[in-house]
Amino acid sequence: MSSVGEQLRAAREARELTVEQVAQATKLKLTQIEALETGDYSAFPAPVYVRGSIRNYADVVKIDPAPLIEQLKAEMAGKPAEVVHESPYVAKGDIDGLTWRLASAWRIVLPLAVILIVLLGGFWTYRIWYNYHKKDYLVNLGTGQYQGTTQAEKIRETLPLPPVVKP
Repeated sequence: MSSVGEQLRAAREARELTVEQVAQATKLKLTQIEALETGDYSAFPAPVYVRGSIRNYADVVKIDPAPLIEQLKAEMAGKPAEVVHESPYVAKGDIDGLTWRLASAWRIVLPLAVILIVLLGGFWTYRIWYNYHKKDYLVNLGTGQYQGTTQAEKIRETLPLPPVVKP
């Protein structure tokens, strides 16, 4: 039985398509198309990308991808894990390597950042609400005596109280 890559190559040649045409139709790199046809899956960062690429390739050459995926699982089971999961990325410096590690840790960092933002927003909202309700608006009101602007008005007299209306 031929391998997945050999079946893809045979289907491509039967349709008289070039590698460049398949690469353009699938939006994959030429090296990835060649890697699929040779069975070298180290050009892909994870097995999920290999399966997706094989599905796209099979759709372009008009063959059923389901048997290819089943055969791919059997082929990948025989290979060591480091070959299947090996990433083609090579860090070019300290900052580049740090950003690569942070980008791969987004599943942990993003939820923590969202939780932190929600907690801080809740904290500051509570503080604003608490300070608003705690504020005493009568602190600077004064004695309730009229203080005029002229010397005659500056005589401190108590303001009259409104009349009490009995029902």
